[in-house]
Amino acid sequence: MSRILIVEPDDEIRTSAREHLESLGYTVFEAPDAVSAELLLLDQAFDVVVGDASVHEGRLLDLVFESNAGGGVALLILLTESDPAAETGAPGEEPVSGLVSGPAFDYLQKPFTLAELEHRVKLALDFKRIHYEAQSLRGERNLIYRPENFIGESEPIKQVLSLISKVAATDSSVLLTGETGTGKELVAGAIHYNSRRAGNAFVKVNCAALPDELLESELFGHEKGAYTGAVQRRIGRFEQADGGSIFLDEIGDMSLLTQAKVLRVIQEKEFERLGGDRTISCDVRIISATNKNLPEAIEAGAFRQDLFYRLNVVSVNMPALRERVDDVVPLAYFFLKKFAADLKKNVRRIHPLAIEILKDHAFPGNVRELQNLIERGVLMCDGDEITVEDLDITFQKKGAPADPNVITIPPSGFDLKQVEKSYILQALRLCDWNQKEAAKLLNVTPRTLNYKIKNHEIKHPSWSHNRPSEGGTESAADR
Repeated sequence: MSRILIVEPDDEIRTSAREHLESLGYTVFEAPDAVSAELLLLDQAFDVVVGDASVHEGRLLDLVFESNAGGGVALLILLTESDPAAETGAPGEEPVSGLVSGPAFDYLQKPFTLAELEHRVKLALDFKRIHYEAQSLRGERNLIYRPENFIGESEPIKQVLSLISKVAATDSSVLLTGETGTGKELVAGAIHYNSRRAGNAFVKVNCAALPDELLESELFGHEKGAYTGAVQRRIGRFEQADGGSIFLDEIGDMSLLTQAKVLRVIQEKEFERLGGDRTISCDVRIISATNKNLPEAIEAGAFRQDLFYRLNVVSVNMPALRERVDDVVPLAYFFLKKFAADLKKNVRRIHPLAIEILKDHAFPGNVRELQNLIERGVLMCDGDEITVEDLDITFQKKGAPADPNVITIPPSGFDLKQVEKSYILQALRLCDWNQKEAAKLLNVTPRTLNYKIKNHEIKHPSWSHNRPSEGGTESAADR
């Protein structure tokens, strides 16, 4: 819960303010003078400091910002005997934020009611929450976290959305698994923003992006002098996420030492900053994600089994795009509209042959790859329709084996006849069902391909009047 410090020489005002704020669920500390306030500020982090203006003259303002400059900037609400507008030097204007340019976040003129104090404290906490979320979400754009706005009608994605709706209302830890680019971060956001914690921070940490010693500081924060270069106190991500959710992406890359500390946060809901000895409590929902096989990592001794069980209360496996082929076209058109608007281009359609290529592509990069591909298509398109050339056929070929004549047989084996039929269908789609062109693509004669089409009972509406020619089996559709 949020931590408040009241610095007020009047015992009656200080006590009544503390009791009222505590009744609202805040953790409240009090100090009668600057000396007592300094000891508390240097030892602990506060979200809001409510201080008398006379104490402000005794260095309260400097103490607040010196002790919190590393991250969790405490917002100062000054209690003053005079008109607050006079204190700001801007009569008639609203007090400005201490995070921006003013001397304090807000002013409250004595005598004040407890309701007024409650309102000002809430404003300060809301400002701080928005400040942290702005830092956390910087660089993101157009993310829509409501499940009903997710693009996809396939059965695998419907199962995911159903699971999101069930788990969002709880505080259970969620482990998201699946390949890179399947949308795990988007689902994590949907879980948070559709939960009771939606009004609090959603903080994200990529565990693979930082070396272990920096990751520990990122998660738990550090005190001034904790290590070389730690020139000031830093508030960690768990503190920033207090009351909200933290998303630990690529958690399979976390070291065993850091895993042990995360396990303690889950079990005990407390931790210490690096270089500090004060135990800090936090109430955080943990959503984690990985593209690794954690059970295999446990067997190899690279991941803690007890942490896995704590993280894996609810498991959501994100399907690869190749497992949800029905969603390729809706997703492609969603990205088309998005990038056409961003790039201010009048692109409205995707050519049918380009659609067939997209549907047949394996998409090793999943949805992220499709998004990048459509962005390139819109960028390169000269008309109102994305063509195969705009999508870049060489990109399509990158997903194929180095030797196109070599097919890797899976351990379970496969039906050779079905594989042949699948390749014939792909060739026909790529050639707009023209059998002569498909035969060239497959490096066989039109007669051979026509025989195989009949053998596999492949039909198409444009072949409704097919008849063998008098001199052979060439299709009428090929003449």
